[in-house]
Amino acid sequence: MMRDRRAASSALMLVLLLVVVGALTAVTVLAATTVLVVAATAGGWWSVGAGIVMVGLLAAVGVGLLAARRRPCEQHLGVPVTPNEHPLLWVEIMRVADGLETRPPGQVRLVPQAIVAASEHGNWLGLRPGVRRLSLGLPLLAGLTERQLRAVITHEMCRRWGPATLSRIIQRGMEIIERVVGRLGQDSPLGRIFRHLGDLFLAASAPVTGEHELEADRVSAELAGTGATSSALCELAALSTGWVAFVDGYAEPARVVGQRPQDVFAGFASFMADGDRRAQLTKVAGAPGSQQASAYGSQLSLGERLAAIAALPDDDLADMSGSALYLLRDPRRVVCQVEEAMFMGMGFVTATWEDIVPEVGRAAACQDALQLARLSREGGLGPTLSIAALLEIIQLGLAQEMVRPMLAEGASQEAERQWAGRLLTGFFATAAVESGTASYRFSWAEPLALVDDRGQVEDLTRLVDIALANQGEVLALELWLESHRVSQELELGADVGQAVGDYLLRGSSLLRGSGRSRPNGPKDGLNEGLNEELSGNQLEDPRSMLVPVPGTASI
Repeated sequence: MMRDRRAASSALMLVLLLVVVGALTAVTVLAATTVLVVAATAGGWWSVGAGIVMVGLLAAVGVGLLAARRRPCEQHLGVPVTPNEHPLLWVEIMRVADGLETRPPGQVRLVPQAIVAASEHGNWLGLRPGVRRLSLGLPLLAGLTERQLRAVITHEMCRRWGPATLSRIIQRGMEIIERVVGRLGQDSPLGRIFRHLGDLFLAASAPVTGEHELEADRVSAELAGTGATSSALCELAALSTGWVAFVDGYAEPARVVGQRPQDVFAGFASFMADGDRRAQLTKVAGAPGSQQASAYGSQLSLGERLAAIAALPDDDLADMSGSALYLLRDPRRVVCQVEEAMFMGMGFVTATWEDIVPEVGRAAACQDALQLARLSREGGLGPTLSIAALLEIIQLGLAQEMVRPMLAEGASQEAERQWAGRLLTGFFATAAVESGTASYRFSWAEPLALVDDRGQVEDLTRLVDIALANQGEVLALELWLESHRVSQELELGADVGQAVGDYLLRGSSLLRGSGRSRPNGPKDGLNEGLNEELSGNQLEDPRSMLVPVPGTASI
């Protein structure tokens, strides 16, 4: 009874939202029509103007309809897989469709994201069924077993294409609200109205959509087994979180320096195989809210879903299946095709991770040095900034005040200290790298590790933090600079800016075309930091540490 009441209230709210949309549209159309009619009947140039506006509106509607008709086709990225080329994968998908008693997808594509996404683009406002498409992330095929993949596909197809229950309709309504808010913009007046209405709808419908999610998990357990379903949830969470960390820490920074890594997916497999990194990702993936891809996504935590599956009757089905990657006829060829699709038309230089990381580290440190030099220039300290001047600024306790203009108004002292520490570290690291006594070393444990000429990991960040915390304690920094043969007369300025600019001019963004959906992940992408800081935007989040603190999670 309680569930029926919740579902009914959620459905009523969805209807009210649609009524509001219809009313706003009707008022807008009526106002525009009234203005056009008055102008047309006024005669003279008013009539001519009304005619021009009408033709323009009709043209805009026509262009919008054509764009809407073409948009679905433009968003289908990845590599298509056909039944003739990969029959085993299609047999698995057909088995799931038969178990759900639903129509199978007409198209299946492999994409370079750790996702499984089912979609259907109907015609005539959805009244006529359209082509069903299933997108499978290649990282998932490489990381899941066949039974685990079956469980993941079952869950997605049950949510999207399962029986037309009220819960599924409400879930679809939440997706529509999210799309409307995204189109209007959350900060626009109308967008804020819909966002508040959406929050109310979300609160009222959360129990219903949660039950819909658990029902999809139950069906997955029936078709794939409880053990495989439970392990698939854990593995999917780790792979999704890991892929975001891998892209932010390695693949995207490589793009920024105009290089393409060899064997991207082999690199991801090595990244996930690192013991410490794996434990770190598993912990992050299990944190509350870590798998919520959007504000209107699933409100259930991984723990809640695992507990519900554990409460199901034990089916004693052991997962003895092999890697899902071998459902493909020629896995190596398919992996190469997906990688080519990722970098198509970009003209990047192919290099190993060992060659890419030093370039990435140098670019990251250079952009921090440039930011500090720019702040120095704007503060009236001259076009360049010397090591001696910077040490004096630290001794006088002015470093945090120096970075204050780049932060949002009202930023905390802790934020100022962290940003000052980051930029100072980048400045000193750049001086050491350009002196030839330090470099950045490749490691899966952390994206950027600064090492000396003997290969020993540097603790420059700690030295900077000590100097900031204890005003005037710069002796350790001075000794470090001496050991790296960095003269205090060294100045950095315009040359650094040119170097960073050269890096930024190479290439355009990749792996983010889906909207970072990425599922809610780390905010330490090098490209985002470079673009924001060089444009002089107000920065608030100092977490994108390009020279990681030892012992700190570097994802």
